[in-house]
Amino acid sequence: MSAPPAQTAPRCRHFGTCGGCAWQDIDYPEQLRIKTATVTRVVRALLPEAPPALPTLPSTPLDNPWGFRQKVHFTFGVTGQAGRRSLIMGHYARGSRQVIPVTECPVHDERGNALAFALGNAFRRGSAGVPGATLKSIAIRAGLGTPEVMATLVVTGDADKGVRAATKRILASNVAPTSFHLNLHPRDDGFIFGRQTRRVRGPERMREQVGDVSYLISPTSFFQTNIRAAEILVRLVLDAVPEGAAILDLYAGAGLFAIPLARRGHAVIAVEENATAVADGEASLRLNRLPAKQCRFVNASVEQALANTGRFLPAAGSPLPPVVILDPPRDGCSPDVVEGVFGHLRPAMAIYVSCDPDSLARDLAAIAPHGYRVESLQPVDMFPHTPHIETVALLTRVRP
Repeated sequence: MSAPPAQTAPRCRHFGTCGGCAWQDIDYPEQLRIKTATVTRVVRALLPEAPPALPTLPSTPLDNPWGFRQKVHFTFGVTGQAGRRSLIMGHYARGSRQVIPVTECPVHDERGNALAFALGNAFRRGSAGVPGATLKSIAIRAGLGTPEVMATLVVTGDADKGVRAATKRILASNVAPTSFHLNLHPRDDGFIFGRQTRRVRGPERMREQVGDVSYLISPTSFFQTNIRAAEILVRLVLDAVPEGAAILDLYAGAGLFAIPLARRGHAVIAVEENATAVADGEASLRLNRLPAKQCRFVNASVEQALANTGRFLPAAGSPLPPVVILDPPRDGCSPDVVEGVFGHLRPAMAIYVSCDPDSLARDLAAIAPHGYRVESLQPVDMFPHTPHIETVALLTRVRP
């Protein structure tokens, strides 16, 4: 029977009720050990010949695993009885969709917290009644490699006078963001953003720096929450790719891997389904003064691209990319993608960047029969104090 995890005092006063951090009561080095053991156990359960995971790489100092979320997000709700209801801002309670008010969030960037709490206080003071039916959430991205801060207020409908007046006061204050946007999201679903976004002030995109590459990010685009961890992921991918190799980057997003690879001289085809992310990636290419022929973004699903190689990817008879990068969503790759990449394209090397050990194990077990071996499993701690694990798996083809 294994020993219980080493305990420590949680730093946040909301630990236990807030659903955000489940592991604050575990010593941080012990969290890293558990994550390494988890990747090894889960992958080897389906692929016994896989190597053990390497020690999990921290993205923060071991003695200060705080303030690492450059993306700050709070949800609005209401509390109290009819006639005495009030606006609250916080996170969902553990295991529910009930919003609990919070007064601190030590895993967030401090600048994002300062702006969010200033907005929340201004909305509470300035609202006539409770604008809970209008206010949905606030999403803030605070640059790590740049001083820029981008805020997006998510509303269910047109903001009322109290919300507009409170927003104007914050935009004139010393915590004002570089840019401010309004996102309309009337539907009650699990998505943070709706389809319509309006720029209120500042540039259309914010600039972030990851290593020596600059990125432009739209308000609703996905980009890594923890920039220090993103830098580690980029370094791992760059270190694994042979010099001069052509690259096929699948689930490319806004070009986190594609752009630094292109900057290093690789010819890159980047496939991404989200049109906003593609537009951001192309804007980032221009910002970094990289020619379009060096990195070509393809706006299509990975399944579409693999099924129509003559349209999206190099035509039959052309040299196929010897290195494929896969960075799929949490559910992993579909069987069609596994077959298309490893049964048809058959790259000499593949780098699989996973955000879920279970889907990673399933996909690696499906890839192996196509003649591939897992050379290494490198976990990266994207989100300290949570069970979340990012893993970079390196695969090589061992059969012709």
